[in-house]
Amino acid sequence: RRASVRAMAPKYVLGVDGGTGGIRAGLFDVKTGVPVGFADTPYKTTHPDPGYAEQNPRDWWLCLGKSTRRVLAETGVKPESVVGMCCDTTCCTVVALDEKGDAIMPSILWMDMRAAEQTEQVLATGDPALRVCCGGAGPVSAEWMIPKALWVKQRKPLLWESAAMICEYQDFLNLKLTGKYVASGNNVAVRWHFVDGEPPVSLLEKLELSDLVDKWPKRVVAPGDTIGDGLTCEAAAHLGLAKGTPVAQGGADAFIAMLGLGVV
Repeated sequence: RRASVRAMAPKYVLGVDGGTGGIRAGLFDVKTGVPVGFADTPYKTTHPDPGYAEQNPRDWWLCLGKSTRRVLAETGVKPESVVGMCCDTTCCTVVALDEKGDAIMPSILWMDMRAAEQTEQVLATGDPALRVCCGGAGPVSAEWMIPKALWVKQRKPLLWESAAMICEYQDFLNLKLTGKYVASGNNVAVRWHFVDGEPPVSLLEKLELSDLVDKWPKRVVAPGDTIGDGLTCEAAAHLGLAKGTPVAQGGADAFIAMLGLGVV
């Protein structure tokens, strides 16, 4: 009898939006798709120099825990009723991590323009991977992964050498949630200059940036596919959810929003 009641109880999915001003958590009824509650926790952006915009990745993780716990408390939804979750984030917000997955520098936010000089170096290669940029004619955006990574290597060489991972906000969150270091098929296709799902090796060689491949995630997961075995014990405790709750891959906020709105 109790088992049948549990089976009939409403089920929910948790949607997470890691935005510029804060991180939002929303619960949605699985059957109807109707949202039942939202919670938003703000975090700070700093501008240490003109054109710079930085955030502390630790804030993302702390605020995700706050938003998730608050939406659960305010809606009364039980952890075991949440049958899955998925995150989208700003793109390209680039972060350097150590071997434990902790940030070793402030993240370079998507709007940060410090890599303007590096975009010219990227464009000057004339590499076939640049066809996404108006057929190779440019421009290349300072928002994107490769110019920002190149800036770190050229301007912060010691930090570059010490970085075990160079990734995005998206990848950082999924690493914290699941313990798996993976990239989103969405992000690598539109902001990392991947070609047919593979890293742009020749482009990186021309930039003397081949070692970036070793710092990138080795596995790319398509949006909607699950990552690892779901929430780790530590992540589940942090969010107030059940261990093993499935985590689906998301991607860049604007692109994932198109799917959510049905604008396809």
